[in-house]
Amino acid sequence: MTLSQKQIQSFQEANKRFNIWVGAVRSGKTFASILKLVDLLKNGPAGAVMIIGVNRDTIQRNVLLELYKFLGFSPPSTKTTETKLYGRNIYFVGAHDEGAVRRIQGSTLAFAYVDEATCIPAPFWRMLISRLSIKGSQLLATCNPEGPWHWLKKDFIDRASELDLISWSFNLDDNPSLDEKYKANLKAEYSGMWYKRYILGEWAVSHGLIFDAWDQDNIYEQPFESANYYIVGVDYGTSNATAAVLCAISPRKWPQIRIEAEYYWDSAKKGRSKTDSELADDIKEFIAYRNISAIYVDPSAASLKLELRSRNLPVLDANNDVLEGIKVTSKFISQKNLVVHKSCKTLLECIQSYSWDPKAAERGEDKPLKVREHIIDATRYACFTAFPRGEFSHPDEHLTIEQLRRKVYGGNESIFLGNTSSDYM
Repeated sequence: MTLSQKQIQSFQEANKRFNIWVGAVRSGKTFASILKLVDLLKNGPAGAVMIIGVNRDTIQRNVLLELYKFLGFSPPSTKTTETKLYGRNIYFVGAHDEGAVRRIQGSTLAFAYVDEATCIPAPFWRMLISRLSIKGSQLLATCNPEGPWHWLKKDFIDRASELDLISWSFNLDDNPSLDEKYKANLKAEYSGMWYKRYILGEWAVSHGLIFDAWDQDNIYEQPFESANYYIVGVDYGTSNATAAVLCAISPRKWPQIRIEAEYYWDSAKKGRSKTDSELADDIKEFIAYRNISAIYVDPSAASLKLELRSRNLPVLDANNDVLEGIKVTSKFISQKNLVVHKSCKTLLECIQSYSWDPKAAERGEDKPLKVREHIIDATRYACFTAFPRGEFSHPDEHLTIEQLRRKVYGGNESIFLGNTSSDYM
């Protein structure tokens, strides 16, 4: 494999206490950092090693598969939390929240590797560096850039000379192994802030419109051919609005996600709230005869989910990771692979005014303004939960409706005794 000059340079220069590879997606930064990890495993100071990621799955996907491929043998199971390499104890730790600090208290480490460092809580990072107490210990980290006030940039990278720290900035063109057509397609998937961060590798502030690639090409009028199946996103409100979007999914036809209809009950404007039973009846009527694969509901809406399930609807908890959900939805919008029917007036109005919170940006956070966001949340639930990586391969595409029911209800046959798949057709 041919290495770029920047990859070679970063490998040679990674001799500081803190060594941070920052950059665009697929820019070659992770491979360069893994080369250094292998070097330290073989030649670094004696002692235990810790590999950290957002969770165990991301450690496997982002680090271990590449590491063990380079070493020439199979990686450990995703259930493994520790192993041995070159006579060292290697520990795998997920750090998705501050509670993960407890998992590393008392550890003594020769070095550590952190994947997706900008997603790691600052208290965990600070505890981790206190565990690097062996002489000559080092920390290796990779990340995509976030906002310029993010704690990692402000408190560490910007203070490089004070902290025995070095960092490198990679952009998409720094990876010599990528095909030019692939790079062009990847560049077309992002716009605005996302383009600056994930293509150019810049620490870009979140400001202005969130879906800044939205235009008339994301709106349609004439009906398409029938969909392969449908999914529904539902955001639940009592004093706030309850919103739902009906998404037609066609894996082999472009655009592949078409929002055909919306449901919106704003109790403040209507002058009264609806009961969960009334809302569930509305949503069942809203779905009508369509072939529904799954209804992704706000995970906190326990009472509404019970009502929907009592009507034999295939309800699943939505993934409510706001920023990742926005990123995936934005990607579909940029590709013109998500379109909305012109009759969805509320969604069209809200999606074109959905904006970043400037006060949150000043605190180093990416957060949308909470203004009429409910139908946007419903859209995000559908897009991101069904297609979490922004790639169009639905794991349930070839399942029958009955098989989907059994997956949704965990094999509890009594929930749908007496029902047939025709209920959904």
